[in-house]
Amino acid sequence: MKITDTTERAISDALGAQDRAAFEPVRDLPPLRAALQELERAHGVTEAHRLATERIRERGALLRHPDVHRVEITSQAISPSGRYLAVGDFGGDDYETGATLQVWEVATGRCVNVIDGIVGGIGWPGYGGTIEWSAGETRLAVEYRASNVGVWDPFGAGTEPIATVRLTYNGRPDPFALSPDGLRAYVMDEDSETYGSIVEFSSLETTTVPAVSDEEEEGEDHDEDEEGFVLGWPVWSRDGKRLYGSLHDGRVCSIDVASGEVAWIVQGDENSSWPSAAWSRDETLLAYHRDGELVIADAVTGRDIATGPGYVDVPFQTVHLSWGTRLAVVVPAGHGAERPRVGIVDRTGRHRYDLDVAVRAPGGDLELGAWAWAPDGDRAACLTADGRIEVWSLDDERAERLRAFDAPTKATGLHWGADDVLVAVGPTVLRFLRADTGEVIGDFTLLRQPVGPRPLLLDGGDIGERIRRGPNPTFALDEETWAVAFPEGVVIAPPEREGDLAAALAWAVDRRYAWPVHWGRLDVFPDAPAAAERVHEPLREDLEPFRGRAARVPEPEEWPPPGPATVDDLFRAFLEAVVEYGVDQLPWPGEALHEAALIRARRGEPDGVRVLVKASPEGRRPFVAAEAAMVLASAGLPDDARTLFADYERACEGLWGEPVWYAMMWGGQARAGAAVGGAYAAQGDRERADRWFDRAREALSEQHGEWDHRLPVVWALLESGREDEARALLDEGTGDPGHRAGVPFVGYALRKGRADLVERILREAEGWFDEWTVAHLLRQYGQTELLHEWAERNGLAIVEPREPVDEDLARRYAEIARTPPAQRQGPTVDLLLRAAEQGRLSAVLDLLPKVPMPSDGGISSRDRPYAAFSALRIVTTGIDHEIW
Repeated sequence: MKITDTTERAISDALGAQDRAAFEPVRDLPPLRAALQELERAHGVTEAHRLATERIRERGALLRHPDVHRVEITSQAISPSGRYLAVGDFGGDDYETGATLQVWEVATGRCVNVIDGIVGGIGWPGYGGTIEWSAGETRLAVEYRASNVGVWDPFGAGTEPIATVRLTYNGRPDPFALSPDGLRAYVMDEDSETYGSIVEFSSLETTTVPAVSDEEEEGEDHDEDEEGFVLGWPVWSRDGKRLYGSLHDGRVCSIDVASGEVAWIVQGDENSSWPSAAWSRDETLLAYHRDGELVIADAVTGRDIATGPGYVDVPFQTVHLSWGTRLAVVVPAGHGAERPRVGIVDRTGRHRYDLDVAVRAPGGDLELGAWAWAPDGDRAACLTADGRIEVWSLDDERAERLRAFDAPTKATGLHWGADDVLVAVGPTVLRFLRADTGEVIGDFTLLRQPVGPRPLLLDGGDIGERIRRGPNPTFALDEETWAVAFPEGVVIAPPEREGDLAAALAWAVDRRYAWPVHWGRLDVFPDAPAAAERVHEPLREDLEPFRGRAARVPEPEEWPPPGPATVDDLFRAFLEAVVEYGVDQLPWPGEALHEAALIRARRGEPDGVRVLVKASPEGRRPFVAAEAAMVLASAGLPDDARTLFADYERACEGLWGEPVWYAMMWGGQARAGAAVGGAYAAQGDRERADRWFDRAREALSEQHGEWDHRLPVVWALLESGREDEARALLDEGTGDPGHRAGVPFVGYALRKGRADLVERILREAEGWFDEWTVAHLLRQYGQTELLHEWAERNGLAIVEPREPVDEDLARRYAEIARTPPAQRQGPTVDLLLRAAEQGRLSAVLDLLPKVPMPSDGGISSRDRPYAAFSALRIVTTGIDHEIW
């Protein structure tokens, strides 16, 4: 489409003459958009704007909102042309839901594509450099699931990578470099002799990049160590012929890609915070520090061109080297710098002058510098320590500060993109502004959580999370207001806020270009029920649950909630969570049900014990029943103990000695034999009790008398009234009892008033003997003298606990409501346990359904079954630890 006249009539005529099928966004959209922008500046939004918007919507343009990330941005990369910015996050609490990759058009400051659901997260918090563009911007390489490297079409609709490879399994991102054509990558390869390989994404064939030999180093002696020849901060040259990078010991090298041989290698200063070397834009020069000096070298040969004074008054690892037409040596504020400044060095190595500017120190996960050269290389912008963006003009003789603008408070780095657009980036902020005027063309704060209900919230669940055509369409319009933007062009927002939508939304054409929403019509509804009555498929199906419902404002929530919740309710919630998880998921469910049965037994609740024994894995039931029967008898319920054990007595004899004992991971044969012996002792059957206690001692001998096996037998003997046998077995033990069985035994002895047994256990306990738990138990049972004696012996500082208050619970609950949903799991569990400590059972039961069930990766302490179990322990015993 050729537009030579930007009048409304001329643009309308050009649109009318254009064959709709022949419209190509790459060729036609930028000039059309530019013409309409000029027309708007002169005459406002016209019929030509509306006609053009209809055309681009007919082509399938998607409505995009900016707030798609569930957690903070942790990685970023600007495209080689400076036209696009890719940002990614690590993903939230739900591993399977994954992370989000977002592509922004720099010229418009709007989101144009979103790739959602990248399982395992992009990069890792604290690791930058995990996103790279190919030279032609047709591929985007992303390190995800820790050490997988995948390539995506940055403007495609697919959520899965085109190709991917995983070569290391260290659980953290490794350095990698994408080739200019996007078809190969230099990656870590633990099967390679040198730990580095070039991978062809299409075939996943590898080419080894060998280690350098001493001969290649002109006599320099560099021993290879166990870390191998691994390039940190690798860079692939634009012509595809060379790999540049630095090693962990500060050496800098160039590798010939075709042969895989090292072209040259030189020794620089070690630097773990920033790349230790910087290559000029034309890739002919190299700058690095060596022995406190700044070196300018030939990038083809590695030979010195010039050396000059380095910035030795500050730690080298805080200095950032950045090439424009000249080299900027950035000494940021903080980190021991007495005088923050930027040194300007020409291509011959001559130091020209210093800029008296306090550049913000690098920080956060993004690994993005606060100094950015313009594409022309003669201007630069910096993010200052006092929160401004300064723009400078620089030549060989002098520098001039051209202008300064306010920067977002949380910005940590800066890009200078195409069309003279600056981009200030932080974990939750993106601001796009014009370098020549400071005009803000896009300003976004991510992850805001307005207090009011989300528009698509229904019956406690967010309908927006179920829509799989993209990320959740709900976004925060500001700090107090939620809105919804469906890709099809339907918006839900308060009527008085329609005028504010243009600052946040844009039509994305071919997932590559942004188109202003205020140039055409948007279908805006005040709430979900109103939208449900008028939309068409597929939105009609999405919003069907809202049809016929009246929009209402929920009443303020009272929290902690009042209610007559009981410990029985908590036991039921725990059991439901464990059953939902699966009782046969070894070993945790069996262990938790076993311990819960003992808690019920100590409380004298035989009916509850039977329920938990029956719910236990089949192979464990007989011995859980035996141990619970022993505890019931000790609690003064011998008849109930006898009845419980009778149902499993024969099974115990039949299973004794079977391999299942070793698979159960709950104490082994010694504990099992002692449990059955204790059950028989509870019934007064001395003969059978003797036989089973003898079996327990034989098993203990085979297990070398370790404390983890010894203490359960001592416990069973004490419960059976066999004091002398128990004491003798206890006195035979030597060394540190450890925490696994030591803490439960200490808890048992304190509950029974047996301080003498506690003193025996703590006598050889080291400082790591679960000190906080033991201190809590000693304080709980009034053994303060023993507590301080033990603490002094082990050099432990005992801090007196602070009395919790209900107001603290309410405050924490309000804070969670302002936390992004994908980051609430940990804080919710922490609050749940705090409520358990205060005995607020209604609060515990209210929070439990808000904690997710475990994923396929196994259970953690932040999952619902485990959280319920921890709360149960705290409520019934006062501590989150196994207690006998």
